[in-house]
Amino acid sequence: MIFHPPDFWDGRKILFGVSGGVAAYKSASVVSALVRGGAEVRVVMTRHAMKLVGRATFEALSGKPVYSRVFGEGGEIHHITAVRESDCVFVAPATANLLGKMAAGIADDLLSTLILVDEKKVVLAPAMNTGMWESTAVQENLIRLRERGIRVIEPAEGWLACRETGKGRMPDLEPLLEELYCLLHSPRLLEGKKALVISGPTREWLDPVRFLSNPSSGIMGGSFAGVLRAHGADVRMISGPVAGRQPVGIQVTEVETATEMAQAAEKFFPWCEICIMAAAVSDYRPVTCSPKKMKRGKSEEMTVTLAANPDILALLGARKGGRVLVGFCAETEEEALLTEGKRKLKEKNADCMVSNLVGGHGEGFGMVPVRGVLLDRFGNHVPIQGTDKFSLAETVVSRVASLLQ
Repeated sequence: MIFHPPDFWDGRKILFGVSGGVAAYKSASVVSALVRGGAEVRVVMTRHAMKLVGRATFEALSGKPVYSRVFGEGGEIHHITAVRESDCVFVAPATANLLGKMAAGIADDLLSTLILVDEKKVVLAPAMNTGMWESTAVQENLIRLRERGIRVIEPAEGWLACRETGKGRMPDLEPLLEELYCLLHSPRLLEGKKALVISGPTREWLDPVRFLSNPSSGIMGGSFAGVLRAHGADVRMISGPVAGRQPVGIQVTEVETATEMAQAAEKFFPWCEICIMAAAVSDYRPVTCSPKKMKRGKSEEMTVTLAANPDILALLGARKGGRVLVGFCAETEEEALLTEGKRKLKEKNADCMVSNLVGGHGEGFGMVPVRGVLLDRFGNHVPIQGTDKFSLAETVVSRVASLLQ
């Protein structure tokens, strides 16, 4: 699961640099994913990179010749026009050697020459041994590069090719593409703003092995977190239990019950300027939770007494102040979308309300497209017709930015 709109790469021109680190094998899957997403990718390899992965691999994946020499390749790629015609120069992996050359302004091969043409287009994904990454020389070089406007995706922690464990791995495909998406996204409408996203389901336990819940996957909340971060916001998440991973670069507070979620929301709400309440909260919880597994017994029926959970959106709406508050309204009947959306928008004191269909065959949950209506406090309402959750998040966040103004 990659938390960004699926059409983001469509039509983008990416000059993809591969330097001679062991992680060069990972670059093949990145090039493949970008091409599948609709990007035009031209690969530039260093001499050492070609000893690790053959150029034929990247030529097959990109559908274009791989370039490695400044001269002698028919003039099809020129080191000035190649950069100027690209939206981004993405180097993955970027070795310690390449970082040192870049910091010193050395251009002794095609890749290091290309990088100097327009440094503001350059994004680096360094990968190396932990000791190398933590060395004074590498860290000083990174400081110099960042000061010149070059953007850097931090390496991940984990098992390294040198059979050590630590920071230095090139991130896996999905986190890497999310980081690149956030760095390349334009416009950045929420630079410096603080956003809180509340996401996922809640669980209300009947006994140690059974609970009341719903099929919420957390994808809607994760999509909002990714889009908000791409627009420049500082994002925190409160998340119920979800099976998949959370978006990268986000501080996540994990909760389980509706009460825990309400407590976390009250704690972090004063911090934020924007709050997206996308969680699917259980409206009721069992009054008691059995400390042991409840046995079936001989009775054909079992009665469970339920108590109401906190209405988190209403609680936040009551103390909203100047914040922008977005809520969700799940309905099983199409004719109720507009009426219930309007009612809840007013009752909860929200600024926007996404009233969407849920129900049969998992509609509204997981990767299923969203159908419904987007309402705001000015009386506007826009139909949502089979929109993927990432694109819906982009639409809502753009509306939030206009409300902040």
